[in-house]
Amino acid sequence: MSIGIRALRFAAAATILAAVCTLTPATAGSASADTSPTANAATDLPLPPGAISSHPAAINDDGVIVGYTQGSNNQMSPTRWDPDLSPTTLPLLPGDPMGYVEAVSDDGTAAGWSGSHPVRWAPDGTVTPLQPLPGDARTDFRAMSRTGIAVGESALGGTYRAVKWLPDGQAVQLAPLAGDTLAMALSVNSSGTVAGVSFSDYSAYHPVKWLPDGTLVPLDPTSAYSTAWVVQINDAGTVVARGAVPTGGPRSRSHSVTWGADGTVTDLGPGSNANAINASGTVVGYELGADSIDYTATSWSPDGTATAIGSAFEYTTAVDVNDAGVSVGHTGVMVPSDQHRYALRYESDGSLTELDVTPSDNYSYTTSINNAGVAVGVRLTFPTPGSSTRTAVIWRP
Repeated sequence: MSIGIRALRFAAAATILAAVCTLTPATAGSASADTSPTANAATDLPLPPGAISSHPAAINDDGVIVGYTQGSNNQMSPTRWDPDLSPTTLPLLPGDPMGYVEAVSDDGTAAGWSGSHPVRWAPDGTVTPLQPLPGDARTDFRAMSRTGIAVGESALGGTYRAVKWLPDGQAVQLAPLAGDTLAMALSVNSSGTVAGVSFSDYSAYHPVKWLPDGTLVPLDPTSAYSTAWVVQINDAGTVVARGAVPTGGPRSRSHSVTWGADGTVTDLGPGSNANAINASGTVVGYELGADSIDYTATSWSPDGTATAIGSAFEYTTAVDVNDAGVSVGHTGVMVPSDQHRYALRYESDGSLTELDVTPSDNYSYTTSINNAGVAVGVRLTFPTPGSSTRTAVIWRP
């Protein structure tokens, strides 16, 4: 899916760590044998000339993949892979040495960074900066909708103003709540409804959404939560946030919460950490154990019912979910960070598929899944002690 990967940057949660996956060839046989690809086999994404490593951030429903590649100088280059997996290095703004892509819309428009400048790439590769509001000096990109609407912040010093960039490049300011001085736009749906936070104190974020005409809607009028960080809004207008602290309660057992388009508030419970929501309101992420150390990949139905979907392994998380309810994630261990094991696919019927890699001592993790069930992620290899190489891979169902 095409949510910006930096939308979770300030979320209070365990860090989702990296791992791997490699090419699994189709079974060899006679000329009359079935040579179709093995389901869920991992295929490396080709590298453009000069690149030695790669990372995919998102995939759209047509199979366009975006992310970055790196050369021997370790500088990132924004990269798009077309449905036939052919790679294209996208241009940077003049003078910028590096960049990367974070999101892709249905028509193949991409968004991300050129140096320290948020930018958008048209399907033909033309790069355009996401301009700040009048009087501001810089911008910050957070996410882009399936329809090419980008959101983030326009800033001057420590002053942040939420902004929405329309497909024609127009920057629209989104006002904070009365009494607040700052706002951040963190997610946007296909109709242009934006979700984010309004605040004055960095210890108390107030979830809000802005309707397409800019009307501000507070998401917690009862003040049940002293702070919460918005993760995503779906096309139905349901907003999911994590790190929600019940007013007067301890931060150590923060909750995830959803707000339906009709204002219905659903608390996903203490220790819940949401990472994504699909069109029907199914939320995926992970749930902390009572010790606040163990964690298990979990799916929450729209009414808040939790189902552990990763309990077959130690330490699991789900990072993305498609509209059919299929999600992807990984299993791993807490320490050291390079010991995460395998990418996982959680089926809508509750079954779990280990996205095996070859050789078996490699590590893998997923980053995104589209509505066709195609997932992308990374295999991580360790050529020498203390060094690692990331390779973007694709898993087709």
